[in-house]
Amino acid sequence: MTELARVRITADLAGSVLDQLVAVALMDRLDVILPRRIAQLRRRRDALATALARHLPQWRWETPPGGLCLWIDLGRPAASVLAARGTRHGVRVEGGARFGVDPGTHEHRLRIPYTLPEDAYETAAERLAAALDGAPGRFTDPALPDWVA
Repeated sequence: MTELARVRITADLAGSVLDQLVAVALMDRLDVILPRRIAQLRRRRDALATALARHLPQWRWETPPGGLCLWIDLGRPAASVLAARGTRHGVRVEGGARFGVDPGTHEHRLRIPYTLPEDAYETAAERLAAALDGAPGRFTDPALPDWVA
């Protein structure tokens, strides 16, 4: 813990003055910015949930009251494989194991952020459904635009 605190101190001393000034200006406007952002994120969350329910009705999740991600329960430990397949279908998502401390933890979960515009989620859900079904990936060129979660 002492070592982490020591590293934190050096990182804080090198913070950008410009970033700090922008943050201060934004904090003065939180009463305007925050309600808009919350409404926007809730619309995006709902769009993602609707698209997933339509294309992947077997998946389960709890709708969070806040945050930036849905945590999908796949019902089986397949998150890493599905995330790799998703990339071949033009969808980048992360398996829950990446966020666990021990190997294999959360391998039955998929993390999907809802930070993109609402119109992206229908295509993303279609592509994830194709990846889950094992269909051959169409998007193998990393230069092609894809849905990044």
